[in-house]
Amino acid sequence: MINANSALFTDLTSEEGATVSGGGLQLQVKSIQCIKAGADIVGNDETMLKINGEQAWKGSMGAGSFKLFEPRLTRPVEVGNFVGLYDEDGIFSRDDFMGGFNITGVKGPTTVKLSGSGSTYQVTYRVIEVDDF
Repeated sequence: MINANSALFTDLTSEEGATVSGGGLQLQVKSIQCIKAGADIVGNDETMLKINGEQAWKGSMGAGSFKLFEPRLTRPVEVGNFVGLYDEDGIFSRDDFMGGFNITGVKGPTTVKLSGSGSTYQVTYRVIEVDDF
């Protein structure tokens, strides 16, 4: 039997839950810079930024490439979420991991150096608290 109280509850995504609870955290990526592209034997990296496994951005980057996000690339996040850079390798092989970091809470503007699979990148970002306004 369904009563009026049980009809008020439902399953929510983390983003919906943050909105209902009055806010949450937001990742704001300002830029990605490729210092060394080495994940592929020849050519540029097919760089992907993933947040908890979901692709947030993709672009071809070689040494010296700089991607400035205007407006900032923003996504709702939670403490413990993982942000990673990968080189896309297509459907027949696994994407190469090029480094990453965990969301630990509110953080002012930060630049991190990420390395892996022969590539080196710098990512500039911040994590802010957002309210429900």
